[in-house]
Amino acid sequence: SGTHCMVTSPMADISISSTGSKKKRGKKQSLSVRAQSVEEVFGQVSDVVASTISAPPPRVVLTPRSAEACLKHGVNPEVLRIRDLDSFWEVGIDPEIQRMRHEVYSNRRHEMMKIVRSERKRLLNREEAAKEQGGGASLTPAQILAQQQKQNSTLVEIEERRLAKMRRRQEKELEQMLQFEVKMDEIQQEMKRKNDKEKAMEEKRIREKIKRQRQMAEDRRVRELRRKAQEDAEEEMRNQMQEEMFQRDMVLLAEKKRADRKAKVQARINDEERARKAEEHRLSTQRLFKEQQARLKASADERARKEKIRMDKVQHKRNLDQMAHSQRRSEIQNRILSNLDMAKAREEKRKIDFFQKKDYHERLRNQALAEQAKDREMKNRENFLMEQKRQLALQATREKEEQDKEMMLQKFDNDAKFVEKLNQVRGKEHALLKERENLNKQLKQENVERIKRIQEYKRLETLRKISEGDQRTEEMIRRKEEIIAQRRRAGLKTKMQKDQIMEVLEKSRSNGSQAVKLLTAVLSDTGTTTKKKKKKKKKSKAE
Repeated sequence: SGTHCMVTSPMADISISSTGSKKKRGKKQSLSVRAQSVEEVFGQVSDVVASTISAPPPRVVLTPRSAEACLKHGVNPEVLRIRDLDSFWEVGIDPEIQRMRHEVYSNRRHEMMKIVRSERKRLLNREEAAKEQGGGASLTPAQILAQQQKQNSTLVEIEERRLAKMRRRQEKELEQMLQFEVKMDEIQQEMKRKNDKEKAMEEKRIREKIKRQRQMAEDRRVRELRRKAQEDAEEEMRNQMQEEMFQRDMVLLAEKKRADRKAKVQARINDEERARKAEEHRLSTQRLFKEQQARLKASADERARKEKIRMDKVQHKRNLDQMAHSQRRSEIQNRILSNLDMAKAREEKRKIDFFQKKDYHERLRNQALAEQAKDREMKNRENFLMEQKRQLALQATREKEEQDKEMMLQKFDNDAKFVEKLNQVRGKEHALLKERENLNKQLKQENVERIKRIQEYKRLETLRKISEGDQRTEEMIRRKEEIIAQRRRAGLKTKMQKDQIMEVLEKSRSNGSQAVKLLTAVLSDTGTTTKKKKKKKKKSKAE
């Protein structure tokens, strides 16, 4: 089309080149960079690698309609380019945050493209409508001359109406600009109030978070104190149980010792009783033996005395009947000896029985002592087994306590891991929420900047329209002055022609042929001057 636009900054500084005064510059730019439409930019891949969704300053040459659509809505063409997920990567970034930034950028890209595409379509429709209205049918030269004459005749009135209409439009535009500025001020105040409110809510949330953290710390401290108190109570209970078990063991041991001492005393008493009884039995046996010996001796003495008396009697008779009683006396002597032998044998038998009984009682005593030693050994072994059982029970209790302790430590570790995992999940959710808030703030900030660019574009358009109106007004005033000057010149020329004609008529009274020549020369001079003036006007219009 002979024109192209280049967007060089977010404020959309556009340089337009045409076949007019900037022809050389436009040719250089068209040779260096080809103009692109927004559809082509929308299909291109951006080479930006940044973790934010903010776009860099644009360095793309757009077609006129695409540039006007972008400028009118304050859209940065770099926002329309494609950015993949990897372009939002940075060191230590969460994949969720990276994906969120990519989604926000893609949504904004499609929204901006929808706005620019609709605006570009509207511009195309407006241009087509203008072409249909202006270039529908061709006019004849007579109609063109009539139209020009009509325009020349009503030029002043049209210019006056146009100037009045332009002034009203300018006043209306100025009023709209003032209203827009007031509205933007109100919007900024509202945004400031919203920001203050969000800041107050953020501070309130931070205070509530600090309060919750303090409450959680206090609850944790109370739980720790309760747990410590419970552990102290359990430790005290275990110590008390161990003390009670120790006391019971000591009582049992004391009872066993008392029972052992009592058994020892009873055994000693029994041994003393048995020894006393054995001694009494021995003494009684000895006394009986002595008494028996004394009785035997006494009886023997009595018998000997009686025998002596009898022997004396017998001796007295012996003399008388010695021969008769000699055999009888020998038998008696033999019977006494046999009786003595029998008494000795009975005494030996009694001694043997006594010693046998003594040996039997000694065996019984030794057997009782052995049984007592065996009972003591059994009791000692039972005490040893009881001590081992108590040690095993104590070891089992300690092992159970260690297992409970390990289970509690494992539970504390699991609770700590769960709390850490929960804190990580909450931290991730908080980071995602914060990132979403930051993205919303960035989008709001970009919308504000886009609104500022739109305002700047509207302001520049308004200034351009005002400048064009001023230029058109100046042109119309200049043309009016030229028309008035032309009319004056035409009036002067007409008057000069009249004067020349009158002079020629005065001269023609004397010479008719010369008068005709003079009139022809005057008319020819007038025609040539008119043609020269028309050529000059055409040249000036073309310039």
